Amino acid sequence: MSKRRVPPPGRFAMGEIRKRLKGSEIIYDNRDALAEELLRLGSSKITDVVDIEGGTVKLKELDDIPDHVLGAIKKIKVTPTRGGDQIEVEMIDKVRVLQMLAKSAGLLDTEKQIDKPSVVAIEMVMPDETDTSGSET
Repeated sequence: MSKRRVPPPGRFAMGEIRKRLKGSEIIYDNRDALAEELLRLGSSKITDVVDIEGGTVKLKELDDIPDHVLGAIKKIKVTPTRGGDQIEVEMIDKVRVLQMLAKSAGLLDTEKQIDKPSVVAIEMVMPDETDTSGSET
């Protein structure tokens, strides 16, 4: 049986904590760029990818699609058929992106505070033991 070396309690999981803190610092340092990217993704529309004219849908040329919209495409599926290729374009979940933006801006926190009950302090004042009549003199 081999003996395992147990790290001292003061150093337990410090490497993992350092990794997480470093990741948080990177995100914090790049928060403006991250917010801009989320805004771009949230403003992407399917009409940036396809043209809809007279009941027909046609995929735009790759050069005509802005880069931020290309990043919002989740999946492209091409299915060959007798009448030509059938193309399916799936965009990212826009609602989820907008929720992340709203949460990071603090817009979703106000809803939680509205539902919270108010805290009321109740101070009970008891009559003096010497005063038995209930009236003050």
